[in-house]
Amino acid sequence: MTSDLGSADPSRLGCREGAITYPSDSENPTHTGSPPSRFQVLALDGGGAKALFTAHVLARLEADLGVCIVDSFDLIAGTSAGGVIALGLGAGLSPAEIVDHYAVLTARVFPHGRWANWRYVLRPWTNAYSGEVLRQALGEVLGSRLLGQSHKRLVIPSWDVQRGEVHLFKTPHHERLRRDWRISMVDVAMATTAAPTFFPAAVVDGQRLVDGGVWANNPSVVAIGEAASMLDVPLRSIRVLNVGTIDQRTQHPKRFDVGGWATWATTATPLMLAASGRGAQGTATHLVGAHNYARFDVTVPGAVFTLDRASPEALAGLAAGQSRVLSPTYTQMFADHVAHPYTPTYGPGTGRATPTPPGGNS
Repeated sequence: MTSDLGSADPSRLGCREGAITYPSDSENPTHTGSPPSRFQVLALDGGGAKALFTAHVLARLEADLGVCIVDSFDLIAGTSAGGVIALGLGAGLSPAEIVDHYAVLTARVFPHGRWANWRYVLRPWTNAYSGEVLRQALGEVLGSRLLGQSHKRLVIPSWDVQRGEVHLFKTPHHERLRRDWRISMVDVAMATTAAPTFFPAAVVDGQRLVDGGVWANNPSVVAIGEAASMLDVPLRSIRVLNVGTIDQRTQHPKRFDVGGWATWATTATPLMLAASGRGAQGTATHLVGAHNYARFDVTVPGAVFTLDRASPEALAGLAAGQSRVLSPTYTQMFADHVAHPYTPTYGPGTGRATPTPPGGNS
């Protein structure tokens, strides 16, 4: 599984370079001039082990349509497990490579044996899974690469538990973004995946951070806001592809209406994730218009998959069927756009590396 992306295949960093003509600088949202006629966003939901579905969908689209997914998107946003996939794409991995790595990663991070179902009962006062195992597995995939070495603009949500505020990791795609580029991709991944009860909070640059899914499991609105506020892209120019991690039908028996802690202990989290995701979907559609927003997902009965238990074979099968249905939509809405090359404002190779802050990077 070891793959230091410092030596990633250069052909993956621009799959169609040489075959197309890039837009002029006046169409690049990081330059002054006319706003772009189209700015495409790839938004990847969180979902723990279920995010293997997301990677499979992207890999199937590439294989079926002969496209390079990253070439079509100007900004990639990913939360939690979707953030790991976004980081992999920014680092140069193909979706097919991410599928292979992610399947191995989840098997190591979420081990299931004889006592798996008793994990929460036997360990009620600590996290269910090891943060050290997660860090090691992520390191074997992302290597020592810094966020500033991403080849795509990235936005990765997290939550600062000490300050009680939103925390967004961003590549240096704007003059104001001078700090995050020094943070390792592994640290960013640890922060956005630190789901309460599953993993310990991540400490990054002295800040205690947890899973971005607690407020933005569907990062579509986060990405739209970034494009509009930081890159001056008009809402009418933004087109969003949002890939989910399986929509599971949930039931709400009447006893839940008056239920207490014991009733909600195992059902509150899935409900809140589903509700926040649907809310973000509705808001995103309202902002950019239904004609500029597409969500790829598949609906299955509830309780089939969980954040830490999802059959790789079942996920691959669902992705195979759903990608067949969604390929025409991708072709019609997204395949004809070629993102303008992204040039970091700060970071390695730019000659504009900002000074290390007092105390260094922790």
